[in-house]
Amino acid sequence: MHMRNANIVKSDRGQIMVIFALVLPILILFAGLAIDAGICYVTKAKLSTSVDAACLTGMKNLTAGQTIAGQLATDMFQANFGPNPPVPTVTFPTDAYGDQQVKVTATANVHTFFIRYLSQWASVPVSALAVSTRGKLAMSIVLDRSGSMTTDGGGAAIQAGVPIFVNDFDDTLDSVALISFSSNARIDFAMSNHFKTPITNAVKNMNFVGGTFGTGAGSNPVLLTDPNAPPLSMAKLQNDTILPQPGQNLTKAVVYFTDGLMNAVQDKIYCLGKDSNINNKTLVNYGGCDVTAGSCAPAVHFLDPTSATADWGNCNSGGDNCSTGLVYNSSGAKCYDINGSLVRKFVSQQDGSSQYLTMANVTAEAQYRAIQTAKALRTDTTLPTVYIYTIGLNDTKHPMAQSTKDFLAGLANDPDYPLTYIKGQPQGEFFYIPDCPGSNCTPELTAVFQTIAAKILLRLTQ
Repeated sequence: MHMRNANIVKSDRGQIMVIFALVLPILILFAGLAIDAGICYVTKAKLSTSVDAACLTGMKNLTAGQTIAGQLATDMFQANFGPNPPVPTVTFPTDAYGDQQVKVTATANVHTFFIRYLSQWASVPVSALAVSTRGKLAMSIVLDRSGSMTTDGGGAAIQAGVPIFVNDFDDTLDSVALISFSSNARIDFAMSNHFKTPITNAVKNMNFVGGTFGTGAGSNPVLLTDPNAPPLSMAKLQNDTILPQPGQNLTKAVVYFTDGLMNAVQDKIYCLGKDSNINNKTLVNYGGCDVTAGSCAPAVHFLDPTSATADWGNCNSGGDNCSTGLVYNSSGAKCYDINGSLVRKFVSQQDGSSQYLTMANVTAEAQYRAIQTAKALRTDTTLPTVYIYTIGLNDTKHPMAQSTKDFLAGLANDPDYPLTYIKGQPQGEFFYIPDCPGSNCTPELTAVFQTIAAKILLRLTQ
């Protein structure tokens, strides 16, 4: 009985050796497959990284033309792939919405080590594809053309930097509007494509004069037919004219440039003195001086909304709280309320109160209304997200205080400024140019415009 069991054990051991001998080639084959598959995986990863980088490079350089964009995309592919790169194929199709695409494909042949003994697997092709779609852009550029911007206090820098900036975008696919402001605001070029030449010419011929009417309408209604609305509200109205098709990639932006000293507000004011009719309202831009700006302060000026230079008159808004009253035309006519009293106050949107026409009150109101308009731009749920970029200068006559920087950062909703940042709303960015006026103003501003262009173009690409 004992000897019989021993023979059985010996017999089992012999079977295991036979089975191992049969399975060993299969194990070697699977190990070889795993190694060759790993080589294919690494090659695929290199290809994917390379076509992605090439695709983005081609898209970023489309404004230089497809030939140059294609060559730069190829160069980027080869730089990322490393030694012995395959030749990629770069094409420029359009999608169903007519949006420009860059398509990069590449195939590398992997020479196997183990499965090469099967002739059909001696070389395995591995491919990768990347498609980048450049969506359409609707952008309003809002420029300060007030008197403090003369020469290279900002004016010369604008005239040098803006043409370069608009040239970064597609003259056929994109739509851009130009709005400028001083004592009044105007649309220099309405939202449209083929914008490069007319915007360049408008900026070249821009005359820098007047106060700084940079505000928005806040909660006041803005008529679509009113060509003299507050500039930030004009920007919103211009952006709203471009509507996306369902599923289309459309990016909207506002680029707002100023020396930061917003000092004028627009209202329609009841004025019994005009035609002796209490129902008449007179459109007035009022303010126009900085709180502590030399001989101009502290007077509140009453400005023609249709003119950059027409000053209807002013009242002393120091200790007398505008005792001489509001002026409503070029003849110096005064505005009276229904009780026959001079109009010396305006209605603040901040709390609905009536406030005296002083520059401190007007400046605070201008900034409040601008912030409310910026919020409306960012939070309109019926339209694509709007990204706001603001640029502020350091005018040596009015050094930019931290409060002004915070204000401009609040317009943009820049997260680097926690006092004004609103979590959950689209993030923009504020850029500060410290050397205006001065010889460095133009190159610094041009560099900032190029940075903004790169950020917008990145948002356009998916």
